[in-house]
Amino acid sequence: MNTRDDMASAASSASPGDSEPSDRSGLTSRQSSPSASELSSSTSREKTPSVPIMEIGGRFVSAGGKDAGNLPRAHYKSKLSPLRYRLRKVALPIVEWEADFIAAIQNRMRHPWLDFYFAWTANLASHTFYVLLFPIPVWFGSSLVLRDMIYSVGFGIYCTGFLKDWLCLPRPRSPPLHRITMSSYTTEEYGFPSSHSANATSMTLIFLYRVIKYGQDWSNLAWYSAMAGLFVYYASLIVGRVYCGMHGFFDILSGVFVGWLVFAFRHYFGETWDYFLFYYLPSGLLSVVLVTAICCALIHVYPEPADDCPCFDDAVAFVGVVIGMDITHNLTVRTDYLARLNRFQDPYLMFYSYEQLGLLWSFMRVVVGVGGVALWKAVAKPVVFAILVPIYKWLQVWIPRANYKSVAHSRAKNTHIRRQSASNIGGEEMEFLHDVTSHPHDQVGAPCKAGVFKPRYDVEIVGRLIIYAGIPIMAVWGFIFTSKYTGVACIDFSLS
Repeated sequence: MNTRDDMASAASSASPGDSEPSDRSGLTSRQSSPSASELSSSTSREKTPSVPIMEIGGRFVSAGGKDAGNLPRAHYKSKLSPLRYRLRKVALPIVEWEADFIAAIQNRMRHPWLDFYFAWTANLASHTFYVLLFPIPVWFGSSLVLRDMIYSVGFGIYCTGFLKDWLCLPRPRSPPLHRITMSSYTTEEYGFPSSHSANATSMTLIFLYRVIKYGQDWSNLAWYSAMAGLFVYYASLIVGRVYCGMHGFFDILSGVFVGWLVFAFRHYFGETWDYFLFYYLPSGLLSVVLVTAICCALIHVYPEPADDCPCFDDAVAFVGVVIGMDITHNLTVRTDYLARLNRFQDPYLMFYSYEQLGLLWSFMRVVVGVGGVALWKAVAKPVVFAILVPIYKWLQVWIPRANYKSVAHSRAKNTHIRRQSASNIGGEEMEFLHDVTSHPHDQVGAPCKAGVFKPRYDVEIVGRLIIYAGIPIMAVWGFIFTSKYTGVACIDFSLS
């Protein structure tokens, strides 16, 4: 009997509880053993239907591929703790049951225009969108909305990523579902819970609260327009997750709950936390050390998944943004710099007047702000790694972890390491911008080695933390000074 027959015989005699259902048998990754990989490849050729590719409005949409969470159950039993594995075993049938039902909904609703619409609106809850969106309210005279958004969305991303990597539940299987997405990056994540749903929920609640609180002084047109905009935003993201074949109802409902939870926590306890951080603690340095220590602890306790999953990279990025925001506001509160420049004596408020700037210069205000953030990322990447890599090599930093070799013991040149690290950090933004101007094939496949498999304080992770911490600092303090020299600053003449 040849090798393939031997393996097929062994597979037929295996216990059914040790492997995924047959429709997942071809979905393996490089982490499986060679024999299992060869068997899955053979099974995939014989049983898995060909993956159709359809052209939708100039784009190609892949109907399937390899998703995280689809390796044999024995793999997860060996990688996860008994508690994690038992909970995954309970939840997995729900995900599997939903797939055919969601596929029926998708097939009934499919239309080229809807494919285009939901693929694009999914970007409204993406990593890059929030990096660009968060500072804009600050530049136009908003006060605490920046803190509310970053804490709610940032910890929503952390919590959903934590749960994804803790349970390792796959997305609803494809086929029969078609993955409709502009970026294969999101398809590399686990499915439960939906981070898009969590982000959409917390963002909608933040602005809904403000519309209800301040909308009584608005015109009817403005009030109804704001409410309609929030409804369209939320419905597009929630419905789009099902339509695009990215999540089932189980994922979405859990994501909605996480989004509501982080919003409620910030809404009811945010003011107390801010007071403790900026007024109760006697030293600004102490508040910075406390925030940094808490955020580093969050990185340290983050679970290691059983597959490659990029959720950890997003979690590190937003933890860095939280650190940078608290450093920024720690300075604005304790120096009273902004409070002295507005009639409300608000330490978070950057004064803005449409009467002073008009439409064109108000738009230029956004250009200057976004340009400053982009300049920071472009300059910070090579500088940060030019500093960190020699330090790591000099200190001989090495924290053993499977399948990874520390930078301190690498013989690669510093410039090569920096270039690789900088490229990894910018991947999401560059991929997003590339999708605007080109139409590549969407591919759902095993990702590059995720940051979660590296030592938690490796040079790439620390570098990522520093770079993203600099974004809110640049968005506030950098904008304060650049706006003066570019003619987009506003002056509160009521103070004179």
